[in-house]
Amino acid sequence: MNNMLTLDEVKNYLDIGQPELEKLIRNDLLHAYKVGGVYLRFRKEEVLNLKLDVLPKKKKTGPRVSVWHKVVDFWRFNNFYILSLFVIIGLLYWFLRTSAQPASL
Repeated sequence: MNNMLTLDEVKNYLDIGQPELEKLIRNDLLHAYKVGGVYLRFRKEEVLNLKLDVLPKKKKTGPRVSVWHKVVDFWRFNNFYILSLFVIIGLLYWFLRTSAQPASL
């Protein structure tokens, strides 16, 4: 029984979801075996061959992003907080400066 894989093991190994796995079974690219009439199992050799021969290689890395685009994204998502910080610092400076001066009579 060591050469049989469960449904979840196959999905994790092939890095696919349930609909893609069902499509592979319907298209006879992968054979499912029922154990005890209930549990689906897959032969390990078939899964290995499927991954190496049939399935396209998935690219793990995304597109390269320049530093300028990272700065623009940072500003786009944080501009409210940055501007609010400057306003608070300005108000705090103004308040401390005016309260430090002695009141004239």
